[in-house]
Amino acid sequence: MVKKYNSQTVLANVLLAHGSRDKSWKKPFEELLEKCVNRSPEKTFCLCYLELCDPKLEEVVKYLADDFPKISTIKIHPLFLSAGIHVNKDIQEILSNLRKSYPNIKFYLNDVIGKNTIVTNAIYKVISS
Repeated sequence: MVKKYNSQTVLANVLLAHGSRDKSWKKPFEELLEKCVNRSPEKTFCLCYLELCDPKLEEVVKYLADDFPKISTIKIHPLFLSAGIHVNKDIQEILSNLRKSYPNIKFYLNDVIGKNTIVTNAIYKVISS
């Protein structure tokens, strides 16, 4: 769940993927988590899923809040290509509940990765080659 924790860290980065019943579906996200940890070992990274597999976002936040009280900020990085009902409604509701449950933690929801020009350029490069 948590791949790195520095005792001085006050920020945790949470990668949030959709989820799937197919266990092999998680592999690319787990590999992405490993890349994040290996390339930025001074940062804290976690991986969770919105639905269909574990851990869920709420479980990761509870774990961070309970076991690492120095974490005061959680950045959530939705690993979605576009913002649909999950991002615009479901995740917003979860965040609203988390903010009530953990008033001392600041939660930030980044844009979906599909809005990033680096990502769209990489996708274009793959499909046009």
